[in-house]
Amino acid sequence: MTTKTHNKKRNSLLMYEFLVRTISESLIDGNKKKSAIALRILRRHYKPDTELYREFRLMNALAKTTVTSEHVAASILSEARAAAIALDEHALDREKSLLIRNINHSLNDENFYDQHVNEYRTLATIQTLINEWRSSDKDIQRVAQFEDGLMRHLMSEKTQGNDSVISEDTNGTARLLMKVMTKKLNEKYSDVLNEHQRSLIKAYAYSTASSDQTSIRMKLQEIKGQLLGLIDNYAQENSTDYVNPKLRETRDELVSEGFDVIDDETVTRFMLYSRLADELSSKE
Repeated sequence: MTTKTHNKKRNSLLMYEFLVRTISESLIDGNKKKSAIALRILRRHYKPDTELYREFRLMNALAKTTVTSEHVAASILSEARAAAIALDEHALDREKSLLIRNINHSLNDENFYDQHVNEYRTLATIQTLINEWRSSDKDIQRVAQFEDGLMRHLMSEKTQGNDSVISEDTNGTARLLMKVMTKKLNEKYSDVLNEHQRSLIKAYAYSTASSDQTSIRMKLQEIKGQLLGLIDNYAQENSTDYVNPKLRETRDELVSEGFDVIDDETVTRFMLYSRLADELSSKE
């Protein structure tokens, strides 16, 4: 699929992907300010009542959908063509310009537009085809070439674990951020994290992305209850063990743990608690 004349800065789905990756990577790197700016830009410009969001949804559907019939694929292309033509092209162009200006002025990241996306060629093809559909001076041969490529894409098997799967609402955005963050964290720390610690990171990533601490609070309470029980059981079964005084100190600290404020330091402590719980479980 060729991407001639494609402008990635005016690709609705690609720009969304760039913003999501910036948010997740900034969170991982501890740059909460940059992450917050990128998230604010995403929520401001991809609101459901905008032409940008409508084009994004259309592109997203074409990128994600899988069919097994050429007839169904052709029908989807026909519906997508009608939806693309129905968009307010002038409003869409203005919204894309405002998005680019906001990114340039607020993020000030010279590498923002150079992020690697595995599906780049597919996303470029979809945007270029949509642009051709709306053009008053269509290149029929070019349209046929792109439609043929997109037909093949629609009939190809999609990888379920792909981190470019994008949901269409705010909670979906949070799930995507959680997925990307968790994937990157697991890749970075896979050799040193146990299953419970990875689960803890996943809950914290989701809570950070969604600004809702319910999931991380529940996870911390689960670890706290589990470890308190393990410490008590170990003390009863190994009353003369030399580590008991240290375990009692840990128990006292754990009992005093509250969850009114959950931050990086809280999660770091509970990563250690989770490791201890793993060790005590293995000794039972």
